[in-house]
Amino acid sequence: MASVTVQVEADDDDGYRQGDGMGSFTFDNEGAYLSVGALNAGPGSEDTDGYFRFLSVGIPSGSTILTAKLQYKLNAAYSVSSKTCDIHATKQDSSTAIDSDGDMTTNQGLKTDAKTTWTLATSSDTTNFLDSSDFAAVIAEVVGRSGWSTGQNITIHLLNPTDAGMSESREMRIKTHDSAGADAAKLVVTYTPPVKAGGIPQTLMLNELL
Repeated sequence: MASVTVQVEADDDDGYRQGDGMGSFTFDNEGAYLSVGALNAGPGSEDTDGYFRFLSVGIPSGSTILTAKLQYKLNAAYSVSSKTCDIHATKQDSSTAIDSDGDMTTNQGLKTDAKTTWTLATSSDTTNFLDSSDFAAVIAEVVGRSGWSTGQNITIHLLNPTDAGMSESREMRIKTHDSAGADAAKLVVTYTPPVKAGGIPQTLMLNELL
């Protein structure tokens, strides 16, 4: 078994947008947090969804994905139980940058068929990294593409919050790279590397060359 941990490296590689339910969106990738859930209690409630882009993810082509999770820090305590969002990835060999609402729409349109429904855990801890639900199947779909090779980029999306259109503000705020680079979210994946000729795992072969 091998593992890889990649942290968001740039301010623009995490962000979110909120929609008014009528096709208009406000995009933000420059704040100290991203939001998933709902804003503005009452009839004008707006859903929010977010993304994280991880660069140079070192998973060899042909690997078997065992586990995958986000590690994140809360920007503020989150106390609402039993709320969910869906975890997808961009279905590209190497995901492109998201610099606008249009880019986010394009990326979301390329979301993986695989998804994990994440029940957002309540916590008052804003100091330590917390773990998302496991989404191994999502990562497996990306690295299983014929064009995938180690060192390419993966974008994770948090979509379809259960509070969309509800009458209360229930918003999870996750620290971004803008907050501090050390606080940015991490992608943590464990995998079994592919076996090459002679039965030697690819990662072992690479290490022996170093």
